Amino acid sequence: MAIHIRKMLSACCSLVVVGSLMAGCNNTDDLSLSKRTTDSANKRTLSWMRYEHSSQALHVNSVILEEIAKRKNVKLDLQSVPQSNYEDKKKTLIATKALPDVIMVNQNDLLNYADSGVFLDLTPYLDRMPNFRKLISQKPEINKTKVDDKLYGFPLLTKWSLQSGLLPMIRTDLLAKHNIKTPTTYEELYEVLKKLKQAYPDSYPFTSRAANGKTGTENLINPIAFGFGSGYTNIAGTKIYFEPTSKKYKFGPYSPEFKEAITFLHKLYKEKLLDPDYSVATSQAWQEKLSTGKSFFYQDNNGFGGNFNKTLQSQNPSAKFELLPAMASYTGGRRNYVYQLDHLGEMYAVNAKVKNPEEVIQLIDWMYGDEGTNLTSFGVENVDYTLVGGEYKISEQTQAKFKDKQDPFRAMQSALGTGYLGLALHSDDHPLVPSSSPDLIKWSEKAIKDLADGINFREVNDPPFNKEEREKLKQLRTQLDTFVTMNMDKFIIHDESLNDWDSFIKQCQEKGASEIEKIYNNALARVSK
Repeated sequence: MAIHIRKMLSACCSLVVVGSLMAGCNNTDDLSLSKRTTDSANKRTLSWMRYEHSSQALHVNSVILEEIAKRKNVKLDLQSVPQSNYEDKKKTLIATKALPDVIMVNQNDLLNYADSGVFLDLTPYLDRMPNFRKLISQKPEINKTKVDDKLYGFPLLTKWSLQSGLLPMIRTDLLAKHNIKTPTTYEELYEVLKKLKQAYPDSYPFTSRAANGKTGTENLINPIAFGFGSGYTNIAGTKIYFEPTSKKYKFGPYSPEFKEAITFLHKLYKEKLLDPDYSVATSQAWQEKLSTGKSFFYQDNNGFGGNFNKTLQSQNPSAKFELLPAMASYTGGRRNYVYQLDHLGEMYAVNAKVKNPEEVIQLIDWMYGDEGTNLTSFGVENVDYTLVGGEYKISEQTQAKFKDKQDPFRAMQSALGTGYLGLALHSDDHPLVPSSSPDLIKWSEKAIKDLADGINFREVNDPPFNKEEREKLKQLRTQLDTFVTMNMDKFIIHDESLNDWDSFIKQCQEKGASEIEKIYNNALARVSK
Protein backbone atom coordinates (compact mmCIF):
# COMPACT_ATOMS: atom_id res chain seq x y z
CA MET A 1 0.00 0.00 0.00
CA ALA A 2 1.39 3.39 -0.92
CA ILE A 3 2.55 5.64 1.85
CA HIS A 4 1.25 9.20 2.02
CA ILE A 5 3.47 12.06 3.05
CA ARG A 6 2.12 15.45 3.97
CA LYS A 7 3.92 18.56 2.79
CA MET A 8 5.12 21.04 5.41
CA LEU A 9 4.19 24.65 4.76
CA SER A 10 6.40 26.35 7.31
CA ALA A 11 9.96 26.07 8.52
CA CYS A 12 8.60 26.44 12.05
CA CYS A 13 6.30 23.40 12.03
CA SER A 14 6.38 21.13 15.07
CA LEU A 15 6.36 17.34 15.12
CA VAL A 16 4.32 15.92 12.29
CA VAL A 17 3.33 12.56 10.90
CA VAL A 18 6.26 10.37 9.86
CA GLY A 19 7.12 11.06 6.28
CA SER A 20 6.30 14.77 6.24
CA LEU A 21 8.36 16.98 4.00
CA MET A 22 9.94 20.33 4.59
CA ALA A 23 9.48 21.51 1.03
CA GLY A 24 11.13 24.42 -0.73
CA CYS A 25 9.11 27.59 -0.89
CA ASN A 26 9.97 29.03 -4.28
CA ASN A 27 10.37 27.77 -7.79
CA THR A 28 11.96 30.88 -9.26
CA ASP A 29 14.12 29.69 -12.11
CA ASP A 30 14.94 32.89 -13.95
CA LEU A 31 18.67 32.20 -13.74
CA SER A 32 18.40 28.53 -14.59
CA LEU A 33 21.43 26.72 -15.93
CA SER A 34 19.06 24.92 -18.26
CA LYS A 35 19.26 27.89 -20.60
CA ARG A 36 22.50 26.41 -21.79
CA THR A 37 22.60 23.70 -24.40
CA THR A 38 22.12 20.10 -23.29
CA ASP A 39 24.84 18.96 -25.62
CA SER A 40 26.91 16.57 -23.49
CA ALA A 41 30.09 18.06 -24.88
CA ASN A 42 29.18 21.36 -23.18
CA LYS A 43 28.09 19.81 -19.93
CA ARG A 44 29.59 21.46 -16.85
CA THR A 45 31.28 19.09 -14.37
CA LEU A 46 31.38 19.95 -10.68
CA SER A 47 33.28 17.95 -8.10
CA TRP A 48 31.06 17.55 -5.02
CA MET A 49 32.31 15.94 -1.81
CA ARG A 50 30.46 14.75 1.28
CA TYR A 51 30.77 11.92 3.76
CA GLU A 52 29.11 8.58 3.21
CA HIS A 53 27.03 7.49 6.21
CA SER A 54 27.28 3.83 7.18
CA SER A 55 23.52 3.37 6.83
CA GLN A 56 23.22 4.83 3.33
CA ALA A 57 25.67 4.24 0.52
CA LEU A 58 26.26 7.03 -1.99
CA HIS A 59 25.87 5.86 -5.58
CA VAL A 60 27.71 7.77 -8.30
CA ASN A 61 25.04 6.78 -10.82
CA SER A 62 21.97 7.53 -8.71
CA VAL A 63 18.70 8.73 -10.21
CA ILE A 64 19.23 12.22 -8.78
CA LEU A 65 22.63 12.67 -10.39
CA GLU A 66 21.31 11.54 -13.75
CA GLU A 67 18.33 13.91 -13.48
CA ILE A 68 20.48 16.90 -12.51
CA ALA A 69 22.67 16.23 -15.54
CA LYS A 70 19.58 16.05 -17.74
CA ARG A 71 17.72 19.04 -16.31
CA LYS A 72 20.56 21.42 -15.50
CA ASN A 73 23.28 20.23 -17.89
CA VAL A 74 25.62 19.77 -14.93
CA LYS A 75 27.44 16.55 -14.16
CA LEU A 76 28.12 16.19 -10.44
CA ASP A 77 31.29 14.23 -9.82
CA LEU A 78 30.23 12.86 -6.43
CA GLN A 79 33.20 12.13 -4.19
CA SER A 80 32.20 10.15 -1.11
CA VAL A 81 34.44 9.51 1.88
CA PRO A 82 33.52 7.10 4.69
CA GLN A 83 32.23 9.11 7.63
CA SER A 84 34.90 7.63 9.92
CA ASN A 85 37.65 9.16 7.74
CA TYR A 86 35.91 12.29 6.58
CA GLU A 87 37.24 14.78 9.12
CA ASP A 88 40.87 13.89 8.39
CA LYS A 89 40.33 13.97 4.63
CA LYS A 90 38.47 17.27 4.77
CA LYS A 91 41.08 18.99 6.94
CA THR A 92 43.88 17.83 4.66
CA LEU A 93 42.13 19.24 1.58
CA ILE A 94 41.42 22.54 3.32
CA ALA A 95 44.99 22.86 4.63
CA THR A 96 46.48 22.17 1.19
CA LYS A 97 43.84 24.30 -0.58
CA ALA A 98 43.05 21.33 -2.82
CA LEU A 99 39.30 21.52 -2.36
CA PRO A 100 36.70 20.08 -4.71
CA ASP A 101 34.26 22.60 -6.17
CA VAL A 102 31.71 21.95 -3.40
CA ILE A 103 32.50 20.33 -0.04
CA MET A 104 30.47 19.49 3.05
CA VAL A 105 31.77 21.35 6.12
CA ASN A 106 30.57 22.33 9.58
CA GLN A 107 30.45 25.58 11.50
CA ASN A 108 33.84 24.93 13.06
CA ASP A 109 35.40 24.73 9.60
CA LEU A 110 34.00 28.13 8.70
CA LEU A 111 35.26 29.66 11.94
CA ASN A 112 38.71 28.15 11.52
CA TYR A 113 39.30 28.60 7.81
CA ALA A 114 37.06 31.31 6.34
CA ASP A 115 39.75 33.92 6.99
CA SER A 116 42.21 31.92 4.87
CA GLY A 117 40.18 32.59 1.74
CA VAL A 118 39.53 28.94 0.81
CA PHE A 119 35.73 29.30 0.80
CA LEU A 120 33.69 31.50 -1.53
CA ASP A 121 31.95 34.42 0.18
CA LEU A 122 28.31 33.91 -0.79
CA THR A 123 27.09 37.29 0.45
CA PRO A 124 27.58 39.22 -2.85
CA TYR A 125 25.45 36.61 -4.64
CA LEU A 126 22.43 36.63 -2.32
CA ASP A 127 20.33 38.81 -4.61
CA ARG A 128 20.74 36.11 -7.28
CA MET A 129 19.57 33.32 -4.96
CA PRO A 130 15.82 33.90 -4.46
CA ASN A 131 15.10 30.47 -2.97
CA PHE A 132 17.94 30.60 -0.47
CA ARG A 133 17.25 34.23 0.40
CA LYS A 134 13.61 33.40 1.17
CA LEU A 135 14.69 30.55 3.44
CA ILE A 136 16.98 32.90 5.36
CA SER A 137 14.01 35.20 5.98
CA GLN A 138 11.99 32.23 7.23
CA LYS A 139 14.82 30.81 9.32
CA PRO A 140 17.01 33.70 10.52
CA GLU A 141 19.11 31.26 12.61
CA ILE A 142 21.06 30.76 9.37
CA ASN A 143 22.64 34.14 10.08
CA LYS A 144 24.36 32.63 13.14
CA THR A 145 26.62 30.73 10.74
CA LYS A 146 28.03 33.99 9.39
CA VAL A 147 31.70 34.88 9.85
CA ASP A 148 32.24 38.65 10.14
CA ASP A 149 28.72 39.10 8.79
CA LYS A 150 29.54 37.06 5.68
CA LEU A 151 27.89 33.80 4.62
CA TYR A 152 30.19 31.01 3.52
CA GLY A 153 27.94 27.96 3.74
CA PHE A 154 24.70 26.54 2.36
CA PRO A 155 23.16 24.75 5.36
CA LEU A 156 21.40 21.41 5.12
CA LEU A 157 17.92 22.49 6.13
CA THR A 158 16.69 19.00 6.86
CA LYS A 159 13.48 18.97 8.84
CA TRP A 160 13.33 15.83 10.94
CA SER A 161 9.86 14.38 11.26
CA LEU A 162 10.93 12.37 14.31
CA GLN A 163 12.70 13.58 17.45
CA SER A 164 15.70 11.47 18.34
CA GLY A 165 18.86 12.04 20.32
CA LEU A 166 21.61 10.64 22.51
CA LEU A 167 19.14 8.52 24.43
CA PRO A 168 19.70 5.32 26.46
CA MET A 169 18.68 2.11 24.69
CA ILE A 170 18.82 -1.42 26.13
CA ARG A 171 17.87 -4.99 25.22
CA THR A 172 14.70 -5.30 27.29
CA ASP A 173 14.16 -8.90 26.17
CA LEU A 174 17.34 -9.87 27.99
CA LEU A 175 16.25 -8.00 31.09
CA ALA A 176 13.03 -10.01 31.08
CA LYS A 177 14.81 -13.29 30.32
CA HIS A 178 17.19 -12.90 33.26
CA ASN A 179 14.67 -11.27 35.60
CA ILE A 180 16.65 -8.03 35.75
CA LYS A 181 14.85 -4.85 36.81
CA THR A 182 14.87 -1.99 34.30
CA PRO A 183 17.42 0.59 35.48
CA THR A 184 16.23 4.08 36.44
CA THR A 185 19.59 5.47 37.63
CA TYR A 186 23.16 5.26 36.38
CA GLU A 187 24.10 3.26 39.46
CA GLU A 188 21.33 0.78 38.66
CA LEU A 189 22.57 0.69 35.07
CA TYR A 190 25.99 -0.36 36.36
CA GLU A 191 24.39 -3.26 38.26
CA VAL A 192 22.36 -4.26 35.18
CA LEU A 193 25.45 -4.26 32.95
CA LYS A 194 27.25 -6.45 35.50
CA LYS A 195 24.42 -9.00 35.42
CA LEU A 196 24.41 -9.03 31.62
CA LYS A 197 28.17 -9.58 31.63
CA GLN A 198 27.71 -12.51 34.00
CA ALA A 199 25.08 -14.00 31.71
CA TYR A 200 27.16 -13.39 28.56
CA PRO A 201 30.85 -13.45 29.60
CA ASP A 202 32.17 -12.85 26.07
CA SER A 203 30.15 -9.68 25.63
CA TYR A 204 30.90 -6.04 26.30
CA PRO A 205 27.43 -4.85 27.35
CA PHE A 206 28.00 -1.11 26.69
CA THR A 207 29.44 -0.04 23.35
CA SER A 208 30.14 3.31 21.70
CA ARG A 209 31.52 4.65 18.40
CA ALA A 210 33.31 7.45 16.60
CA ALA A 211 30.86 9.31 14.33
CA ASN A 212 29.48 12.65 13.18
CA GLY A 213 32.84 14.38 13.30
CA LYS A 214 33.50 13.39 16.91
CA THR A 215 35.90 10.82 18.29
CA GLY A 216 34.71 7.70 20.06
CA THR A 217 35.84 9.22 23.34
CA GLU A 218 33.78 12.36 22.76
CA ASN A 219 30.71 10.38 21.72
CA LEU A 220 31.05 8.19 24.80
CA ILE A 221 31.49 11.02 27.29
CA ASN A 222 29.02 13.58 25.89
CA PRO A 223 25.70 11.95 26.89
CA ILE A 224 27.04 10.49 30.14
CA ALA A 225 28.61 13.75 31.33
CA PHE A 226 25.44 15.64 30.46
CA GLY A 227 23.31 13.05 32.23
CA PHE A 228 25.44 13.47 35.35
CA GLY A 229 24.80 17.22 35.31
CA SER A 230 27.80 18.55 33.39
CA GLY A 231 28.93 18.31 29.75
CA TYR A 232 31.93 17.83 27.50
CA THR A 233 31.91 19.16 23.91
CA ASN A 234 29.62 21.43 21.94
CA ILE A 235 27.82 20.39 18.77
CA ALA A 236 30.95 21.12 16.71
CA GLY A 237 33.39 19.29 18.99
CA THR A 238 34.98 22.17 20.92
CA LYS A 239 35.75 21.25 24.54
CA ILE A 240 33.05 23.54 25.85
CA TYR A 241 29.34 22.95 26.35
CA PHE A 242 26.19 25.01 26.84
CA GLU A 243 24.68 24.55 30.30
CA PRO A 244 20.90 25.00 29.92
CA THR A 245 20.24 25.69 33.60
CA SER A 246 22.52 28.75 33.71
CA LYS A 247 22.35 29.47 29.96
CA LYS A 248 26.13 29.83 29.95
CA TYR A 249 28.99 28.02 28.27
CA LYS A 250 31.12 25.96 30.65
CA PHE A 251 34.26 23.87 30.58
CA GLY A 252 32.86 20.57 31.79
CA PRO A 253 35.84 19.12 33.69
CA TYR A 254 35.68 22.02 36.15
CA SER A 255 32.52 20.57 37.70
CA PRO A 256 32.50 17.72 40.27
CA GLU A 257 29.67 16.10 38.27
CA PHE A 258 32.02 15.67 35.33
CA LYS A 259 34.57 13.83 37.45
CA GLU A 260 31.76 11.57 38.71
CA ALA A 261 30.84 10.73 35.11
CA ILE A 262 34.44 9.83 34.23
CA THR A 263 34.75 7.77 37.42
CA PHE A 264 31.61 5.90 36.38
CA LEU A 265 33.04 5.18 32.92
CA HIS A 266 36.35 4.07 34.43
CA LYS A 267 34.47 1.59 36.61
CA LEU A 268 32.68 0.19 33.56
CA TYR A 269 35.94 -0.11 31.64
CA LYS A 270 37.80 -1.77 34.50
CA GLU A 271 35.10 -4.40 34.93
CA LYS A 272 34.91 -5.08 31.17
CA LEU A 273 31.39 -3.71 30.94
CA LEU A 274 32.48 -1.05 28.43
CA ASP A 275 33.73 -1.98 24.97
CA PRO A 276 37.53 -1.49 25.03
CA ASP A 277 37.33 -0.29 21.41
CA TYR A 278 35.13 2.68 22.37
CA SER A 279 37.67 5.26 21.23
CA VAL A 280 38.22 3.86 17.74
CA ALA A 281 35.09 1.84 16.87
CA THR A 282 33.52 2.89 13.58
CA SER A 283 29.78 3.14 13.07
CA GLN A 284 29.91 -0.12 11.12
CA ALA A 285 31.63 -2.01 13.95
CA TRP A 286 29.28 -0.46 16.51
CA GLN A 287 26.20 -1.46 14.54
CA GLU A 288 27.50 -5.00 14.05
CA LYS A 289 27.96 -5.52 17.79
CA LEU A 290 24.53 -4.21 18.70
CA SER A 291 22.68 -6.06 15.95
CA THR A 292 24.33 -9.44 16.59
CA GLY A 293 24.09 -9.74 20.36
CA LYS A 294 27.66 -8.79 21.23
CA SER A 295 26.56 -5.65 23.09
CA PHE A 296 23.27 -4.73 24.76
CA PHE A 297 23.29 -1.05 25.70
CA TYR A 298 24.14 2.23 24.00
CA GLN A 299 23.48 5.92 24.61
CA ASP A 300 23.60 7.36 21.14
CA ASN A 301 21.18 7.96 18.28
CA ASN A 302 18.17 5.96 19.44
CA GLY A 303 16.83 5.84 15.87
CA PHE A 304 19.26 3.02 15.08
CA GLY A 305 17.26 0.83 17.47
CA GLY A 306 14.68 0.18 14.76
CA ASN A 307 17.29 -1.33 12.42
CA PHE A 308 18.90 -3.29 15.24
CA ASN A 309 15.53 -4.76 16.16
CA LYS A 310 14.80 -5.81 12.59
CA THR A 311 18.14 -7.59 12.27
CA LEU A 312 17.95 -9.22 15.70
CA GLN A 313 14.36 -10.34 15.22
CA SER A 314 15.19 -12.12 11.97
CA GLN A 315 17.02 -14.62 14.19
CA ASN A 316 15.16 -14.17 17.47
CA PRO A 317 11.62 -12.74 17.24
CA SER A 318 11.63 -11.75 20.92
CA ALA A 319 14.82 -9.65 20.68
CA LYS A 320 14.12 -5.99 21.39
CA PHE A 321 15.96 -2.73 21.98
CA GLU A 322 13.79 -0.30 23.89
CA LEU A 323 14.14 3.29 25.03
CA LEU A 324 14.95 3.68 28.72
CA PRO A 325 13.54 6.54 30.79
CA ALA A 326 16.09 9.28 31.44
CA MET A 327 18.33 7.89 34.17
CA ALA A 328 19.03 9.74 37.38
CA SER A 329 22.58 10.73 38.29
CA TYR A 330 24.07 10.42 41.76
CA THR A 331 22.56 13.80 42.64
CA GLY A 332 19.11 12.76 41.41
CA GLY A 333 19.00 14.91 38.29
CA ARG A 334 17.75 13.43 35.02
CA ARG A 335 18.50 14.84 31.59
CA ASN A 336 19.45 13.84 28.05
CA TYR A 337 20.61 15.48 24.84
CA VAL A 338 18.31 15.36 21.83
CA TYR A 339 19.07 16.49 18.30
CA GLN A 340 17.95 19.70 16.67
CA LEU A 341 14.99 19.22 14.36
CA ASP A 342 16.89 20.93 11.57
CA HIS A 343 20.48 20.59 10.54
CA LEU A 344 22.16 23.98 10.50
CA GLY A 345 25.41 22.56 11.85
CA GLU A 346 26.36 21.01 8.50
CA MET A 347 26.56 22.88 5.21
CA TYR A 348 28.16 22.97 1.79
CA ALA A 349 30.93 25.46 1.07
CA VAL A 350 32.07 26.43 -2.41
CA ASN A 351 35.73 26.51 -3.36
CA ALA A 352 36.78 30.16 -3.67
CA LYS A 353 38.68 29.24 -6.84
CA VAL A 354 35.73 27.59 -8.57
CA LYS A 355 35.25 28.53 -12.19
CA ASN A 356 32.05 30.43 -12.97
CA PRO A 357 30.84 30.71 -9.36
CA GLU A 358 27.51 32.23 -10.43
CA GLU A 359 26.59 29.02 -12.22
CA VAL A 360 27.41 26.98 -9.12
CA ILE A 361 25.33 29.09 -6.76
CA GLN A 362 22.44 29.15 -9.22
CA LEU A 363 22.45 25.35 -9.27
CA ILE A 364 22.46 25.18 -5.48
CA ASP A 365 19.70 27.78 -5.24
CA TRP A 366 17.63 25.64 -7.61
CA MET A 367 18.16 22.71 -5.23
CA TYR A 368 16.55 24.82 -2.47
CA GLY A 369 13.48 25.52 -4.64
CA ASP A 370 10.40 23.38 -5.27
CA GLU A 371 11.69 21.45 -8.27
CA GLY A 372 15.10 20.76 -6.79
CA THR A 373 13.70 19.95 -3.34
CA ASN A 374 11.15 17.49 -4.70
CA LEU A 375 13.72 15.78 -6.89
CA THR A 376 16.34 15.40 -4.17
CA SER A 377 13.76 14.34 -1.57
CA PHE A 378 11.60 11.89 -3.54
CA GLY A 379 13.09 11.23 -6.96
CA VAL A 380 11.30 11.72 -10.27
CA GLU A 381 7.70 12.87 -10.15
CA ASN A 382 5.15 10.41 -11.59
CA VAL A 383 7.83 7.71 -11.51
CA ASP A 384 9.07 7.51 -7.92
CA TYR A 385 6.32 9.62 -6.37
CA THR A 386 3.18 11.57 -7.17
CA LEU A 387 2.04 14.92 -5.81
CA VAL A 388 -1.71 15.45 -5.69
CA GLY A 389 -3.38 18.18 -3.64
CA GLY A 390 -0.25 18.76 -1.58
CA GLU A 391 0.03 15.05 -0.72
CA TYR A 392 3.21 13.18 -1.61
CA LYS A 393 2.87 9.49 -2.33
CA ILE A 394 5.79 7.14 -2.95
CA SER A 395 4.89 5.03 -5.96
CA GLU A 396 4.10 1.36 -5.48
CA GLN A 397 6.55 0.64 -8.28
CA THR A 398 9.41 2.28 -6.37
CA GLN A 399 8.43 0.68 -3.07
CA ALA A 400 8.31 -2.74 -4.69
CA LYS A 401 11.92 -2.46 -5.84
CA PHE A 402 13.19 -2.26 -2.25
CA LYS A 403 10.58 -4.01 -0.10
CA ASP A 404 12.75 -7.11 0.36
CA LYS A 405 15.87 -5.20 1.37
CA GLN A 406 17.03 -5.33 4.98
CA ASP A 407 16.42 -1.60 5.26
CA PRO A 408 13.98 -0.65 2.45
CA PHE A 409 14.07 3.06 3.31
CA ARG A 410 17.85 3.44 3.08
CA ALA A 411 18.11 1.12 0.08
CA MET A 412 15.66 3.35 -1.77
CA GLN A 413 17.48 6.51 -0.68
CA SER A 414 20.80 5.10 -1.89
CA ALA A 415 19.49 4.14 -5.31
CA LEU A 416 17.69 7.44 -5.80
CA GLY A 417 20.36 9.55 -4.10
CA THR A 418 17.71 11.29 -2.01
CA GLY A 419 17.38 12.70 1.49
CA TYR A 420 19.70 14.26 4.01
CA LEU A 421 22.25 11.46 3.54
CA GLY A 422 21.98 11.89 -0.22
CA LEU A 423 21.96 15.24 -2.00
CA ALA A 424 18.95 17.02 -0.51
CA LEU A 425 19.62 20.49 0.87
CA HIS A 426 16.09 21.17 2.07
CA SER A 427 14.10 18.06 2.85
CA ASP A 428 12.73 15.65 5.37
CA ASP A 429 14.74 12.58 6.34
CA HIS A 430 11.79 10.17 6.38
CA PRO A 431 9.97 10.21 3.05
CA LEU A 432 9.46 6.44 3.25
CA VAL A 433 8.23 5.00 6.53
CA PRO A 434 10.60 2.29 7.82
CA SER A 435 9.07 -1.02 8.82
CA SER A 436 9.96 -0.27 12.42
CA SER A 437 8.09 3.06 12.37
CA PRO A 438 5.78 2.24 15.31
CA ASP A 439 8.82 2.06 17.60
CA LEU A 440 10.32 5.22 16.13
CA ILE A 441 7.06 7.11 16.55
CA LYS A 442 6.70 5.94 20.15
CA TRP A 443 10.28 6.90 21.01
CA SER A 444 9.86 10.26 19.30
CA GLU A 445 6.70 11.01 21.26
CA LYS A 446 8.51 10.18 24.51
CA ALA A 447 11.46 12.37 23.53
CA ILE A 448 9.12 15.28 22.74
CA LYS A 449 7.31 14.87 26.07
CA ASP A 450 10.59 14.85 27.99
CA LEU A 451 11.62 17.96 26.06
CA ALA A 452 8.47 19.73 27.22
CA ASP A 453 9.02 18.48 30.79
CA GLY A 454 12.57 19.86 30.99
CA ILE A 455 14.28 16.46 30.91
CA ASN A 456 15.54 16.54 27.34
CA PHE A 457 17.52 19.46 25.95
CA ARG A 458 18.38 20.19 22.35
CA GLU A 459 21.94 20.84 21.25
CA VAL A 460 22.66 24.46 20.36
CA ASN A 461 24.78 26.10 17.67
CA ASP A 462 27.74 28.29 18.54
CA PRO A 463 27.32 32.08 18.65
CA PRO A 464 29.19 34.03 15.95
CA PHE A 465 32.69 35.20 16.89
CA ASN A 466 34.63 38.24 15.73
CA LYS A 467 38.04 37.89 14.09
CA GLU A 468 40.00 38.51 17.28
CA GLU A 469 37.99 35.84 19.09
CA ARG A 470 38.42 33.35 16.27
CA GLU A 471 42.18 33.78 16.28
CA LYS A 472 42.35 33.43 20.04
CA LEU A 473 40.16 30.31 19.98
CA LYS A 474 42.41 28.68 17.40
CA GLN A 475 45.44 29.30 19.62
CA LEU A 476 43.75 28.11 22.80
CA ARG A 477 42.15 25.04 21.26
CA THR A 478 45.46 23.95 19.75
CA GLN A 479 47.04 23.73 23.18
CA LEU A 480 44.00 22.52 25.13
CA ASP A 481 42.19 19.99 22.94
CA THR A 482 44.98 17.45 22.56
CA PHE A 483 45.80 17.63 26.26
CA VAL A 484 42.20 17.07 27.34
CA THR A 485 41.60 14.25 24.87
CA MET A 486 44.74 12.39 25.93
CA ASN A 487 43.80 12.63 29.58
CA MET A 488 40.19 11.55 29.11
CA ASP A 489 41.31 8.18 27.76
CA LYS A 490 43.89 7.91 30.52
CA PHE A 491 41.29 8.52 33.22
CA ILE A 492 38.87 6.00 31.71
CA ILE A 493 41.39 3.25 31.07
CA HIS A 494 44.08 3.36 33.74
CA ASP A 495 43.80 2.68 37.45
CA GLU A 496 45.06 5.42 39.76
CA SER A 497 44.92 8.03 36.98
CA LEU A 498 42.03 9.84 38.65
CA ASN A 499 44.40 10.62 41.53
CA ASP A 500 45.94 13.18 39.16
CA TRP A 501 42.64 14.99 38.60
CA ASP A 502 43.55 18.18 40.48
CA SER A 503 46.78 18.50 38.54
CA PHE A 504 44.87 17.96 35.30
CA ILE A 505 42.41 20.75 36.14
CA LYS A 506 45.23 23.14 37.00
CA GLN A 507 46.90 22.46 33.66
CA CYS A 508 43.60 22.96 31.83
CA GLN A 509 43.36 26.40 33.42
CA GLU A 510 46.93 27.17 32.36
CA LYS A 511 46.17 26.05 28.80
CA GLY A 512 43.23 28.44 28.49
CA ALA A 513 40.04 26.62 29.48
CA SER A 514 38.74 29.64 31.41
CA GLU A 515 39.62 31.97 28.54
CA ILE A 516 37.59 29.81 26.15
CA GLU A 517 34.63 30.01 28.53
CA LYS A 518 34.93 33.79 28.57
CA ILE A 519 35.15 34.10 24.76
CA TYR A 520 32.08 31.92 24.25
CA ASN A 521 30.00 33.72 26.85
CA ASN A 522 30.99 37.18 25.57
CA ALA A 523 29.95 36.15 22.05
CA LEU A 524 26.71 34.70 23.40
CA ALA A 525 25.95 37.91 25.28
CA ARG A 526 26.20 39.93 22.06
CA VAL A 527 23.57 37.87 20.24
CA SER A 528 21.34 37.66 23.34
CA LYS A 529 20.91 41.43 23.61
